Amino acid sequence: MAKLTGNIQIKTNPGSEGLAAHFEVMFVPYAGRLNTKSATASNHDELVSLLTELKFSEDDAAKWAGRARSQGVVIISSVERSDALLKEQGLLA
Repeated sequence: MAKLTGNIQIKTNPGSEGLAAHFEVMFVPYAGRLNTKSATASNHDELVSLLTELKFSEDDAAKWAGRARSQGVVIISSVERSDALLKEQGLLA
């Protein structure tokens, strides 16, 4: 089980005609070429749930989700998680 270090980027996507508004969450590694994917959350509560599943505390998850909702783009720096956890949450292929 390898540990990966990088940033988590949260973007608010306002949606379009065929797509509802949602949040996109992506792991951006500091080094190496990894096949990363973005996970989506359709509302604030799902985003908080996704962040808590990524081992953030409930308070931190709510804080980051609130910032993403108000600012549009948020980068959580220096996140170290196992590759298994990131794959489980859909952030790695």
